[in-house]
Order: sequence, then C-alpha cells, then structure tokens
Amino acid sequence: MAPAALVGALLMVGCSGGGGSAQADASGEECLASGSASSGVEVSGSVGEDLELTSDTPVQADEIQRSVLQEGEGDVVEEGQSVLTSMTLFNGADGTALQQLPASTIPVQKSGLAEWAYDGLRCATAGEQIALAAPYADVFGETPPEQTGLENISADDSLVIVMEFGEISDASDAAAASGEPGTLESDELLQKAEGEPVEAPEGFPTVELADDGEPTITIPKGLEAPEKLEIATLIEGDGEEVQPGDRVYVNYRGVIWRTGEEFDSSWSRGEPTDFLTTQVIGGFQQALEGQKVGSQVISVVPAEDGGYGAATLEQQGHQGDDVMVFVLDILGTVHAEAPAE
Repeated sequence: MAPAALVGALLMVGCSGGGGSAQADASGEECLASGSASSGVEVSGSVGEDLELTSDTPVQADEIQRSVLQEGEGDVVEEGQSVLTSMTLFNGADGTALQQLPASTIPVQKSGLAEWAYDGLRCATAGEQIALAAPYADVFGETPPEQTGLENISADDSLVIVMEFGEISDASDAAAASGEPGTLESDELLQKAEGEPVEAPEGFPTVELADDGEPTITIPKGLEAPEKLEIATLIEGDGEEVQPGDRVYVNYRGVIWRTGEEFDSSWSRGEPTDFLTTQVIGGFQQALEGQKVGSQVISVVPAEDGGYGAATLEQQGHQGDDVMVFVLDILGTVHAEAPAE
C-alpha cells in the first residue's frame, strides 16, 4: 500500500462511542458484526501517526469483530473503488502500538487484500473510524510470531486494528491523481512464468517446477552462500518490461540458504501478490526492474546487500547473517503515470 497525499487533516480521535449498528456493503452483504472486544475499544491521537489504545487490556477476541468508533457520511465504498485509509495495529494483550501506517490509497478488491483487511474496508464510508478485534490467526494465519517482524507478540494474543477512512474514489482516478500505477484483474495475469528457459550460472540453487509452475528450491550442498546480491534469469519472458515504480504481480517462494526451509511464499498462500518495485527490498527491486512479464528470476539476497538487514532477520527468528533465496514469476505489470495536475 503506497503512501498517498492526505486529503484534509486527520480527525482527532477521542473516546469511542462503541457504535456499529447493522449495515451492509455496497453489494448488500452484511458487514462484520460488532462484539464486546471491538465495541470496548477506546483510542486517542491520530490514526496512523500517534494513536494510543486507552481502553482496558487485555482485549481478547475469539473471532474477528468490527465496531464503528466514529460515523462517516456518504455512500459505502464499492468494489473496485479506492479509499484513503490510515491504520494503527495494537497488541490486544497490553495495548502496545505495533505499527502506525499513514494514509494510503487502497483499492477495495477481494482478490488483492487479506481477508481481514477486505472485511474492514468493504463497508467504509468517508470520515468513518472503525476498530477490528481479531485473533492472531485471523490476521497472520499460520505465520509464526517471530516471522511477522513485530516484537513482543504471541500466537495467543488478539490484535486491535483501528482504521480511519478518507476520500473514496474510482481506482483509476486515484491512481492518476497520485501517479501511482493502477491494478490488474486476476484474469489479466499469467498463471505462471512463460518463455525461454535459461540455465543459471554455476553456484546458484537448483529450481524444479511443478506442472502449475510452483518452484521447489534446492540449495547446493557444501557451497557457501554469497556475500553479495546475485540475480539470474531462469525463464526469459517476452511481455512488457518492468519499469521502476511499476506495480508488479508476482508469485514467489523464499527459502533460507542455510537451512533450505521456506519462510515466505505467495504460492503457499494460494494467490499471487502485487507491490510497487520502489517499495520492496533491493533484492526484489533489482530482480524485477528491467525484466519482462513472463520471466522467472532467482535472487540470492544477503542480509546487508539487498536484504532486510541483520536486526530484522533476527526479529523474524533467523540468524543475522542468513541469506535469503527468492524465485519470482512475473505475471503482470502496470506502468506508473505522471501525476495529474
């Protein structure tokens, strides 16, 4: 979610009213129900900047709940539109603010969002503030706490997520106004890398592909991991070339060189992901920019050369000098446009 210009000042949040009367999204589907965990949320400060949880802790939710802290106005966002959203994530166990996310323009589309995020957004109205209370698994799935990048959180904790909504616009209008690339539908994407196979240089991990394109990555035995970022093309596609700042759709798998174990994978989540090339680690950015849609690329990423850095790796439960190996299928790209004047 790329930062966008803030439309007007963020509303200051006082004590919550614990709202959340029954309402439906634009398609008529009921919004998430309120519950005792979400309706008891009280906050102060600016969402996405310095918001604090002022209500009692712990907050414990057995299922995801949604309550309105402050009513909005106007029509409910429609599928495919975008909504300016700021967000703060709290650990419900003790009220610690885990992340403050400033306002970003987010396309509301079920295929491109985590389920909890989509459920929070699909009933949004401009000016509204909501609280989600959710079990850890509803937000992070089976990802171990040490791999979330967040400190002092356990799988037994619940999360409190406060969202504040600003301007609602058509996705294409929002992208044009900010210069941010638009989005693609799932039927506009390749299913897997397609093109001419290319033999990787000596010393790279081997990659075997299933019929659906899912890669299995095998680390060479007895070979030390490189100290510098190394990138190689495994399949050369013939689609559009990825430019800096593009929104790129990829399926990828990541393993740790030292152990060969998977630590992240869109394949395991069952759908590709998308991001701007300028908003990911260097090991992703350099592997994608200049490549063509349809290509498959392998990127061997040391912590301090294109990676997350030793401190973040250790927070995720890895060793500080671990080297990550990514195999990425480039399924589609949308070029950035000059911002509208």
